[in-house]
Amino acid sequence: MAKRFPLANLPSALPLASVKRIEIDRRAQLFPSGQMKEIRTDIQALRGLAVLLVVLHHAKMPFLPAGYLGVDVFFVISGFLITGLVKAGIERGDFRFSEFYFRRAKRLLPAAYVTFLTAALLAPLFLTSKELSDFAVQMIGAVTFTGNFVLSQQTGYFQGAGDLKPLLHVWSLAIEEQYYLIMPAALVFVPARRWLPLMVGVFAVSLILCAIGGHVKPVTTFYILPTRGWELAIGSIGALIGADSRLYRYARALFFPALLALLAIPFFPFGGNHPGPDALIMCLATIVVILRHYPMRNFGAPVLMLAAIGDFSYSLYLAHWPIFAFANNLWAGEEAGHPPIAVRIVALVLALGLGYLLYRYVETPVRRSNFRFSGNLLAKTLAASLGLILIPSGIAAATPGSADFQHIRRINFGFDRACEFGDRFVSKPECRNSEKPMIMVWGDSFAMHLVPGLAATSGEMGVIQATRANCGPLLGLAPIEKVFRFGYNKNWAEGCIAFNQSVIDYLAHAASIETVVLSSPFSQYVDSASVVDLKKADGAFEIIEPSAESALAGLRRSLDALRSLGKRVVIVAPPPSGGFNVGGCLERLIEGKPFLGAPQDCQIHLDDYHQLKRGVLDFLARAASQLDVKIFRFDAWLCGANSCRTSIDGIFVYRDGGHLSYDGSRLLAQRTDLASTLRSLAR
Repeated sequence: MAKRFPLANLPSALPLASVKRIEIDRRAQLFPSGQMKEIRTDIQALRGLAVLLVVLHHAKMPFLPAGYLGVDVFFVISGFLITGLVKAGIERGDFRFSEFYFRRAKRLLPAAYVTFLTAALLAPLFLTSKELSDFAVQMIGAVTFTGNFVLSQQTGYFQGAGDLKPLLHVWSLAIEEQYYLIMPAALVFVPARRWLPLMVGVFAVSLILCAIGGHVKPVTTFYILPTRGWELAIGSIGALIGADSRLYRYARALFFPALLALLAIPFFPFGGNHPGPDALIMCLATIVVILRHYPMRNFGAPVLMLAAIGDFSYSLYLAHWPIFAFANNLWAGEEAGHPPIAVRIVALVLALGLGYLLYRYVETPVRRSNFRFSGNLLAKTLAASLGLILIPSGIAAATPGSADFQHIRRINFGFDRACEFGDRFVSKPECRNSEKPMIMVWGDSFAMHLVPGLAATSGEMGVIQATRANCGPLLGLAPIEKVFRFGYNKNWAEGCIAFNQSVIDYLAHAASIETVVLSSPFSQYVDSASVVDLKKADGAFEIIEPSAESALAGLRRSLDALRSLGKRVVIVAPPPSGGFNVGGCLERLIEGKPFLGAPQDCQIHLDDYHQLKRGVLDFLARAASQLDVKIFRFDAWLCGANSCRTSIDGIFVYRDGGHLSYDGSRLLAQRTDLASTLRSLAR
């Protein structure tokens, strides 16, 4: 790590010429282009704070609920520094696009490519077939700095947990590089007097798009430049305003409140969509601290330590996430990314060590080198990029699996992916197997996974599917995530409530449907600590805590509405589960890959199941006794005295921790004569 040599701390006996030479040498090492720059301890400390927030957040430290806000701090710093660099070059008259992008590549690519290569070589040991396939696409996104677009398609309720993806973190680097493609051209081709109005306009438009997108498309909003560009634009505005402007003076006056906000909000966030109010406050606080240019050394050792970490923040950011992702994959627990605290602490220490080594032996030597742009260097860079893209596919081809686990564990949408409805249910030909179906399956993804089996055993009765992921069949009730994950915000919850009402509206005119099968895990309404519920009553919305009482009331509304239409109803309970990813465990067991956090035979222990799902099982028992509805459970066909089977005759019953696979759904349905059984139980 490059050491700091403040002039005042050097021995007084050292000749003044030597003192100046040391400082000049250090700056020349940091800035080999020959442009002398001030060493900003405050900015380095901000970088250190930002990367620690992110790393501790990824380590799932319980005391830091909003460590992800460190990325927002990074965006402002990047916008400020790069805009200042481009502005200075234009004003001097020596700015060249080729030189700018060469320096960016020299700064970013060596450490990134070492990280990508290491991750590619380790991926086959830790990743399942689905994650390996996703990783190959992630590598393309990482190398081409389009990773944000790739990850926006690979994360979600069905697409998979982001915590398992080793190159998830490149989305933020992609946004920065995309900004750097646009911003320099804007400054070069726009008159200097219009620079500041232009950036203010970019900030305003992007912030408006972010506010709208956060309600309409929260996952996409999180990942793309148009809705995150306002954060970098704040940094650009800070670099463009003059020291004598009123805005600059206001910023200086707000230094200590801004510093307090940076230190407090990650620990005590206001909540809501992200990026949202918390991100806006963090970004504004960051630019205030930067503009104040306070002598941070006055704060002593803690700030100097943050600045030291800031020196290798880029390498630490690169190195830390693949370590956590591989640990998350190794842990076969159902809730991805939640290995025990001891595993997370080991990963954290390893990340700090490897991040520093990457900085010391890759990033710093390359940055200090004096090689220049050439056609030969460009060819080598392109070859390295192509090699990185090909490596994951090459490794996969060289190590074929014993079975097509991607197909075995594919997402069980029921009839078709099109049957994952939006805010309104309509009858689609691809979501039914009869023109006049007698059975409707209504619920969330735990209703979807019943459809292959019901369709296989329904005969002439016919089945129609009315499903929406995570949206249980409880009228007037829907879950909202407390922390951003898959985009289940208040807007989504209102859509879920509207979807369920549209199912009832459809059934009012669907004379052929006699039996309605309801299914859900119900945990999101009963005992989840990660959500609140949105309740609609008398046309008004109210946020409430999940409880069995509110869930029973919602279920009662559904049953009453269905029975008033002359429909008979039965509920299918979620299959047994043991708190681990059953499908992933079975694949790793068969492939001989290591795993932790699951029984070594991948069977569900009965005691674990009953303890884990106690709240849901109690809720279903109360529903049966209080609401006069039959509950069908697969336990009798899967569970013995001590455990429940997860594979039968070589067939995976489960695709993940709780959903049935296509083959498992059909197998259980055939063994239970599911369609006829449910029809006979309905009342």
